[in-house]
Amino acid sequence: MKSDNHVVGTLSIYRTSEEFAAYTFDADLRLLTMIANLIGQTVKLHRMFSADRQRLLNECSTLEKALVSCLPKEIRGERPDVAGIVGESPAIMEVLDTIAVVAKSNSTVLLRGESGTGKELFARAVHDLSRRSAKPFVKVNCAALPESVLESELFGHERGAFTGAVAQRAGRFELANGGTLLLDEIGEISPAFQAKLLRVLQEGEFERVGGSKTLKVNVRFVFATNKNLEEAVEKGEFRADLYYRISVVPVFLPPLRERPGDVSLLAHNFLERFNAENEQKHQFAMSAIETLQSCYFPGNVRELENCVRRTATLARGETIFDYDFACAAGKCLSALLWTGSASGAFADTHPELAGMHAVQPPDEIAPASRGEAVPVPTVLEKPPSLPNAVSEAEGGGFTSSRKMIDRETLVEGMEKAAWVQAKAARILGVSLRQVNYALKKYNIEVKRI
Repeated sequence: MKSDNHVVGTLSIYRTSEEFAAYTFDADLRLLTMIANLIGQTVKLHRMFSADRQRLLNECSTLEKALVSCLPKEIRGERPDVAGIVGESPAIMEVLDTIAVVAKSNSTVLLRGESGTGKELFARAVHDLSRRSAKPFVKVNCAALPESVLESELFGHERGAFTGAVAQRAGRFELANGGTLLLDEIGEISPAFQAKLLRVLQEGEFERVGGSKTLKVNVRFVFATNKNLEEAVEKGEFRADLYYRISVVPVFLPPLRERPGDVSLLAHNFLERFNAENEQKHQFAMSAIETLQSCYFPGNVRELENCVRRTATLARGETIFDYDFACAAGKCLSALLWTGSASGAFADTHPELAGMHAVQPPDEIAPASRGEAVPVPTVLEKPPSLPNAVSEAEGGGFTSSRKMIDRETLVEGMEKAAWVQAKAARILGVSLRQVNYALKKYNIEVKRI
């Protein structure tokens, strides 16, 4: 069987009886040749039809891709690329989707979240995804400057306005004209400066310090705070009219404890940066990632980055294991914010910390709800005593003066520490060795969370 002089197959027949002996071989050959020609033509037609159909499908697909590529990413259902923001959890994806929509307008944005959640990165994302991306992005930390300096920093000053003002200086409002201005820690400014800021937000007009000429700017404002502004307004610490002016589009940034799936991605990203900066080749073992994922991180992403850098700096080998972290040796100072373990691991090396205790352990602190400020753990004078029902340990290197935790207290401590033995030791006020011994003695299986 041929198609355009190319063999596409064969056709054969086998006689099973002598009844057809009257038919000659030539007659059979002519019959099979006609059938083969018909089949060959049919195959040719099918191949031509299939090739034309595939060509049309390819042309349609090419046109569709060309049309879709002309649309903005948010219309195509794709999330825009945001530099510096790492994460794939639903919480972070929801924030990115919101920012992609908000960035298209000039509305004022208020970024709210705990310290260390990356508010500056998200403010930069709002700018980069907006039509103002080619213009300046200027940022000011309002809490880092006193009121007199902050006024000059934002509004600028005229020559001779005060001692040391030897020349005219443009403020951040002027520098950000046409672009975006981030005012971080907006909840920390004084009531007097709040009134001055309100006029700029409403009218876009201001005067330099020591000047009388009114200047007008076109700036997109992004504010950031970790303070409960609603409570500040209720106490009279923050102007209600300013609150309504800056809280046009509030965006709540999730703390790291609400996005545990991103811990591994962030840790690897920070370790890659450390390796690039220091020409190292560190890598995480699986046990190290499990330890990081079980941590509470009250300082959020900032604390995670510091933890990775500190551990990589002190690591003795290229592979980082769980015992390389400070928490494994009971030396994690940030754990004092929520474990109250200073009386345990730090009693000998840091006696000044032995009386500290945080009010709430990690499993008792409810995740911050939208619109509510995150309560900051306070510090008590002495840690509350734990119900340590003890029994004298046998063997294992324990002396008669060494007491052992009972099973119920041990399980309770392990659950509070998310089954991380080093943290449980700090919570219970005992050594890591005692926890290990007690787990083996009571035959308690360590859960993997």
